[in-house]
Amino acid sequence: MKFSWLLVLVALVAVAFPLQGFASDSAGSNERGVLDLPAGGASKKDSEEEDSPESIVFYGGEYEGDCYVFVFPAYGFCGDTTVFANIRAEITNALGQLSSDADFDLIGFNSTTFAWSPAVVEANAANKGSAIAWMNTLVPVEQHEIIEATVTALGISQAADSQAKQMIVCGARAPFGGPEAISAGLIQITESNYESTPMHTIYFSTPFYSGEESFYQQLANMNGGTFKHVAY
Repeated sequence: MKFSWLLVLVALVAVAFPLQGFASDSAGSNERGVLDLPAGGASKKDSEEEDSPESIVFYGGEYEGDCYVFVFPAYGFCGDTTVFANIRAEITNALGQLSSDADFDLIGFNSTTFAWSPAVVEANAANKGSAIAWMNTLVPVEQHEIIEATVTALGISQAADSQAKQMIVCGARAPFGGPEAISAGLIQITESNYESTPMHTIYFSTPFYSGEESFYQQLANMNGGTFKHVAY
């Protein structure tokens, strides 16, 4: 009888030890599962949150990017400021199409260059409202230093941490000085565009001035952009 109980006791001990070992392995497996999570999880999330290009319509043309820099004239023609007023309205409409995922800046010019911000900013409601209000403070002057303004805009664009940049350059006059000034201006701008940012141009003709579209056509062609003519 005592022998039978001894056999039972030995059998119970033999069964207990394997069970205990299995439980320990299971706990070890769970611990490794927590420690060995893929390290790339955070990077994937960051990647999904990166700014993605979005489209705007400006004077009938569609442009896609995540950073927009507008260059526009702040001048009139013999007291007529129709072009300037219409460009301001069109830029206001374009800014309204941007979400806060995009960045932007505005560069105005006449006898000098006016940069709304020294760097591109997020296109949130506050920044867009501030930029629009700033545009309305510019006083039209009958001069058009477009070369300086465009180079300034390029510097701001190239400093931006964006992947899909677009520049839109508006104007109604070619640079002063004739063909030589135009050629020199085109070379200066294109050489400054070391990122090959697309540069889209919009040329405005009026009853006061016309026939100066060549500069805008060449500027777009030399910098991978598009050209559009708007008649007032």
